[in-house]
Amino acid sequence: MFALFERLLKPIVAPEGEAPPAGLAAFYWHFARQAKPLFAALFFTGFCVALLDTMVPLFIGRIVTLVTSANPQTLFAEHWHLLAGMALLLLLVRPTAFATQNLLANQAIAANVSNRIRWQNHWHVVRQSWAFFQNDFAGRIANRVMQTGPAIRETVVASITSVWYILVYGTSAGLLLAHANPWLGIPIAIWFTGYIVLLRVFVPRMRDRSKEMSESRSQLTGRIVDSYTTS
Repeated sequence: MFALFERLLKPIVAPEGEAPPAGLAAFYWHFARQAKPLFAALFFTGFCVALLDTMVPLFIGRIVTLVTSANPQTLFAEHWHLLAGMALLLLLVRPTAFATQNLLANQAIAANVSNRIRWQNHWHVVRQSWAFFQNDFAGRIANRVMQTGPAIRETVVASITSVWYILVYGTSAGLLLAHANPWLGIPIAIWFTGYIVLLRVFVPRMRDRSKEMSESRSQLTGRIVDSYTTS
């Protein structure tokens, strides 16, 4: 099973055309579009996982209602199809969706997408002029080549598995609660607002800190590697 997912994307493929574009969104899309089927599948499985998680409290409430309202002697005879459907979703469909999501993220995407980006960046770097390497630390350039792949892959996967999950799960929960009682949807709306505010406040700070950390690490690696090669 692992080998099947690991062969879905070839990690070593020569880049098409010129170097990646300079803009952030265009730079991400340049590499992400090469694995569109995998990211689309991860997007779909994340959607399924979020919906299935939303059904768990709904099923619990339904079971409580059945236990308190139905006749205990005829409960299973009258509602076995409903209970069997719940068991099928929770014991088979939900674990299958989780397993598929993890296999896509960890087996198909984690290694292959990262290594394809590394290989294509290496392909472009080694074709630069001699002056390009004289104006910078070789170790710093190598560190950037190695870091870019995992960084792009991790942010795209995290956006799909975390942010997308929260959006689907939160929206579904809010609609279900609002359907039962409009007042119950207010806490979800407040939570969503707070979540967006936190993203707006902390994500730019995390971006700047990460940029500084990456630059410092690249400088340090470059100095260490060049000190070995020139000593």
